[in-house]
Amino acid sequence: MHFGKESIVEFRYRKLELARLDWRRFAKSDNPVAAALLSRMGYNERDRRELRLAYLRMLARLHPKLDDAKLALVMSIADLYYRPEPEEDRSILRELQARDPEEAERVMELMPAWKRWGYEEGLEEGLEKGKEKGIEAGRAESVRKLLAKGFTPGQIADLLDLPQEEVAKLRDSH
Repeated sequence: MHFGKESIVEFRYRKLELARLDWRRFAKSDNPVAAALLSRMGYNERDRRELRLAYLRMLARLHPKLDDAKLALVMSIADLYYRPEPEEDRSILRELQARDPEEAERVMELMPAWKRWGYEEGLEEGLEKGKEKGIEAGRAESVRKLLAKGFTPGQIADLLDLPQEEVAKLRDSH
């Protein structure tokens, strides 16, 4: 920015191309920015698992040095770029568990992605159970209505394609 011929503010910065940097140079660092950006550095698919393991170890080292908000920020940035697969991370955790159970425990406490997957699995399970209960309630309602209209349990079983025992159970449950 200039005022007349005088320069008032001047910015100078260097461009840093993360994809050209070797992630191994930063894996042992205690720099939270390096941890957050590790997954943007140069690696190939063969290195993916090794990079993820190094990143998780960095998190375990950084945890005592960062407050929860800063650690969550580092982890969310890294997961955004890395896009971890649930099975891949579970496998890495099993490997870490075999090598160093204490470190694996510390890592597991930090993993938002694993918590998210657990939540999503629980949500899916809850939806499935809710759907099953809804179907069962609908069947019970149908059985009651058909009985009220004078249908026999045998006819209802044929109409709804249910075993007669289930028709009797649904009839007796309401």
